[in-house]
Amino acid sequence: MRLSRFLVTGVVLSVVAACNDDEITNTTPPPLAGVRFINAMADTGAVDIRMIDQVPWSALALSLTFRAGTEHQPTEAKARRIRVFPTSTNPVVTSAFMLDTTITFAANQNYTLLLSGSAKNNTDRFIVLADDAAAPAAGNIAIRAVNAGCGPTGTPNVDFLAGADSTTLASLGANIAPGTASAYQSRAAGTLLGRFTTTVTPTRVAQAAGPVAPATPAGARPAAGVNAAGTVLSAYCFPASVAGTTAPQDTVTFNRAAVVYFVDRVPGGN
Repeated sequence: MRLSRFLVTGVVLSVVAACNDDEITNTTPPPLAGVRFINAMADTGAVDIRMIDQVPWSALALSLTFRAGTEHQPTEAKARRIRVFPTSTNPVVTSAFMLDTTITFAANQNYTLLLSGSAKNNTDRFIVLADDAAAPAAGNIAIRAVNAGCGPTGTPNVDFLAGADSTTLASLGANIAPGTASAYQSRAAGTLLGRFTTTVTPTRVAQAAGPVAPATPAGARPAAGVNAAGTVLSAYCFPASVAGTTAPQDTVTFNRAAVVYFVDRVPGGN
């Protein structure tokens, strides 16, 4: 009995000695970028997006549906191999990945990878947008517009207007081509209505009010919103879902173009 106890103790001591080896694990993060994914493919269902070259410091998205996006995630800044898979628990389905590409990221820079194109026509691709959102002046927010493919066939470019309401709209971005973004524009914090129009004989394509931040509890950090100074937003204009595909289908939201706002910088953020 006593021998067994000593044997067990000896094993424990050996394990402790191994843990106290001279080898030191380096916990210093590598150079990092911020990467978020946004799904602008109007003819397919949810997707999973993974960086397959390594596990740590790798952005990902799971079950990302049309018009949805992730937050910016810390990602090792270098050339990264990325794959897009249809969301499924069936290995036969997921093994037929939709996209395999490599994109290089610079340190200390935020990016949006806008998943665009057509799954049906095998033209899916990532559009890389730099989210270089500087802090706006005191009392202001900043906003830009992104054309995620909402322009009509033949005249795909759009204009973006914004104001406190429909009677005060002013241009904040003109002739924005598909897959591109306007420059950030600064304006006073407050209510905001954003509207996308065609560039030829302006006709409304889509509009939506900007997100309003709730009241900030004492001692808490303000949330992002059009009424919260220091906020930076991107207004994305998405097309309607393609009828008869696995993309979301309804007669209220996805049967027409729509505006979705994404936060590029929170008040007081870097």
